[in-house]
Amino acid sequence: MSTEPRAELQRLARTVERSRQRLEELDRRKQGVLEVVEDHRRTAAVLTSLIESADTGTASGHVGIGAGVSLPLAPSDAEGRSIVDLGSGVYGERTWTGALEVTLQRQKDLESIVAELEARMTELEEDVAQNAIAFNTMAEKIEADAKPEAPPAEAKEPEAEAEAPSQQRSPAPRRRRFGSELTLDD
Repeated sequence: MSTEPRAELQRLARTVERSRQRLEELDRRKQGVLEVVEDHRRTAAVLTSLIESADTGTASGHVGIGAGVSLPLAPSDAEGRSIVDLGSGVYGERTWTGALEVTLQRQKDLESIVAELEARMTELEEDVAQNAIAFNTMAEKIEADAKPEAPPAEAKEPEAEAEAPSQQRSPAPRRRRFGSELTLDD
């Protein structure tokens, strides 16, 4: 087997492996963003509930601060106020409706990021599939080319023994454990 097809095969194997690693990284990022999206959904649900209860005049509740302690929540006017992280460590006071608007906008932005990550993942999956197919095709071609070159083992053994029985035999070619197919590691 010439070194050029083998080098190309190894290059394809490395490309497939790098693409798979990038795919795993994108999936981890996507999962992280999905967790933040879920946090925004819960926040939006709570704010919506508070706004609805404020409209009926029954807005109240408790905010847990940890260790089994909670603080009573009762708005000073018809609709309560909340402190919202506006970004870069800047906080602002917003009404519950304003906080809901900020939360829903952020949720929309995060969902567009998830869609972008999913699109990248789809492209990368297609790239991995194409490279894997190219690898398998090339490996099959190399195997097919290598088979006719190898002389039959039975025909060689009797001649070798008859000519030089005292000479040491060359070491046997390395055998593969599970068949003779090439893998991405070869």
